[in-house]
Amino acid sequence: MPNLFESRCRRHGAIGAIALALVVGLAGGWQLRSVAAGAEEKAATVAAAEIDRFYQATSGKVPLADVLGEAFQLMRTDGSRYDRAGYLARPASLSAYTIDGVEATQSGDLLTATFFAGLTGTVDGTERQGTGDARLAVFTRVDGAWKLQAFANLGQGLASGLDEEAKKAVESWVGAVASGDAEAVRAVLAPEFQIVRSDGSAHGFEGYLAGGMAKIESVPGIADLAVTGYGDHMIVRYALALEGSVDGKHMEDKAPRLTVFRRKNDSWLVVAHANFAKLGN
Repeated sequence: MPNLFESRCRRHGAIGAIALALVVGLAGGWQLRSVAAGAEEKAATVAAAEIDRFYQATSGKVPLADVLGEAFQLMRTDGSRYDRAGYLARPASLSAYTIDGVEATQSGDLLTATFFAGLTGTVDGTERQGTGDARLAVFTRVDGAWKLQAFANLGQGLASGLDEEAKKAVESWVGAVASGDAEAVRAVLAPEFQIVRSDGSAHGFEGYLAGGMAKIESVPGIADLAVTGYGDHMIVRYALALEGSVDGKHMEDKAPRLTVFRRKNDSWLVVAHANFAKLGN
């Protein structure tokens, strides 16, 4: 039986029909939006529980093998990748973690989620501490249970204990320059490389290789090294003990340098270098 509003709409002919259609359409739209919102909320709840289970496994509270799917792959911003066997052999080891901002969608037996994770622990042998780095996780339902099949780590937080890695990276960079071999230098430079010196001269990747490289008579010693790291970047300040000349000019001894490195798999590439040493005659 039509309600009073429907009766009045019908009594007013075409205008009433339009009004009734609008009301019904709006109500249906609200219902659809409500259903969609409910589905997203349910997916986010499920995803949050499964993400927490993964982090519990990296904290040693749940067997990691029970969490990972057979097709599992993990990739980090530095380009390092693991399949299931590789990650089981070298997992992250966390002492604390937080999960925030989970957004998820589910389509049948496929569940995708984005979120932010804070962590304290060891990742790839390096101590890490993060407060909210982006992550992407993909789960599939296998025999009624959700399995993590893909995981993208879009940031690894602050890194500590990098002194030895920083020393090796600086030695590799300085040694390549001292060799005078453009190909050796090319191997340690990132494509986005830039260098600037105290006299204002500056070069990018191609310009440096084409003629911007300094000519050093001997490999300098490294002193006063200090390093900080975040994600796949490492920032190192240090001084070089120079003997002789550079490009035929005397260069200030033990002047500070600042070099930014970017990790690529197991190596460090030079992204930027600032040379504060003054050149004499």
